Amino acid sequence: MPNLQPLADAQASEAARKIFQSIHSKFRMVPNIFRTMGHAPAVLEATLGLDQAIHHDLEPKLRELAYLKTSQLNACDY
Repeated sequence: MPNLQPLADAQASEAARKIFQSIHSKFRMVPNIFRTMGHAPAVLEATLGLDQAIHHDLEPKLRELAYLKTSQLNACDY
């Protein structure tokens, strides 16, 4: 199974670096999941858009339930 490593800023494309800068300005860091998605900046951008919509359109309890259920269905311990 292929394994992609998170991108350092110096390794990232210009498009990914811009997205990383935006994430960093909000969180003071860029989580590895986003650095790994940086290999495909369009996917990273779409994922962030989906995340923003979920945060805007779902109540916190429903959002957390969706995260937990999705993790459970995918046997994800993260």
